[in-house]
Amino acid sequence: WLLLWHTTTSSRRSFRLALLLLTVLSTRANMIDLVLKAEVENVKKIGVSSDHLYFLKLKCTNCHDEFPSAVGVSRDMEVEGIKGASVNLKIKCKGCDRVHDIMFADEGHDEEGHGWHADGGEWHRFASFECRGLDPIGYEVRDGYYVVANDGTRFDDVDLTEDFCECDDKGNVVTVEKVEAKLTAATGGKGKKKKK
Repeated sequence: WLLLWHTTTSSRRSFRLALLLLTVLSTRANMIDLVLKAEVENVKKIGVSSDHLYFLKLKCTNCHDEFPSAVGVSRDMEVEGIKGASVNLKIKCKGCDRVHDIMFADEGHDEEGHGWHADGGEWHRFASFECRGLDPIGYEVRDGYYVVANDGTRFDDVDLTEDFCECDDKGNVVTVEKVEAKLTAATGGKGKKKKK
C-alpha cells in the first residue's frame, strides 16, 4: 500500500506540473510582425492612420480552435487585459472558454516609420503585435490605406484587395499592384503594457 500511495502521489505531482506547464505555455506572448509587399509605380509611401483596423485570423494556443472569421484590432481600442494591464483586444475562445488578448507591441504608431517606403526592402513592417494565448495565422488586407505619390499627392481610404491606379497632381500614373501580406516572428522591441 505504501508503494501504491507513493506512486499515486508522484503521478499526481507529475500531472499537476504538466498542467501548470501547459497553462504557462498557452498564455505565453507571441511577438508577431505584420509585413506587406507590393509592386508599385510612382509611389513614395503606403501607410495607415493610427486608428486603422487590422483584421487578423486567429487560432487559440490552448485548444487549437480557429476563430471562424477575422477579428479587427486597432490602436485606439483599449480594454483591461487578462493580467490587468491595458490591451487593444480581449477575446474569449468558444472552444475552451479561455480569455486571450492582443496589444500592439511597437512603441506607438509612427507614420514615418511604419508602412511601405520607396527606399525600403521587399517586405515592409506595418505593425507588431503581442498576442497572449493566440496565434495569428493570417491577415486580411481590406481597405483603409493611404498612398502617397512621388510628387506628394495623397490618396486616402485605398482598398488594397484590388489593384490601385490613379493619376497624381502632375498627371503621372500611380499604381499599387499584387499586394501580399504575411505574419512573421517580430524583429522589433517588446511593447510595454500600460497599467490602469
